Amino acid sequence: MPETLPFDGENMDRAIAVDASGGMTYSGASREGRIEIEIPALPGSPNPTETLHARDFGPTVAGKIESAMSKQGYLKSGPQQNGPQVFQHYLAVARGANLLASDTLKRAETLAKEFAAESEQTEFFKQVVRPWLHSLSPQKR
Repeated sequence: MPETLPFDGENMDRAIAVDASGGMTYSGASREGRIEIEIPALPGSPNPTETLHARDFGPTVAGKIESAMSKQGYLKSGPQQNGPQVFQHYLAVARGANLLASDTLKRAETLAKEFAAESEQTEFFKQVVRPWLHSLSPQKR
């Protein structure tokens, strides 16, 4: 548990804590799921890691999948994964960082398999995957 630094008591949401690595955390942000985590970037990305707010996991992943699916084939810079591969990457990140509950992870794995096997991946993404990702709420840490 982080050690809390002194504060005036009037603004509990602004209480500052120091974690084990010396970084500062804010109790109000933590309570609301606004935790910034560093995760591995997609293979082929110019940076080895990227930062992500735990609360924005679903919408961020939906945006990354959509970007991968709309990427022009002639572009050779940056990640070269298709939509289902991007979904699998972020599913592995969520599993490793314990971002989602176990039943939610099981549902995500099922969706990822269906998404990869679907012949109309764009429609499946629009009608099933994207709404599901936007419905996610972060697991309290």
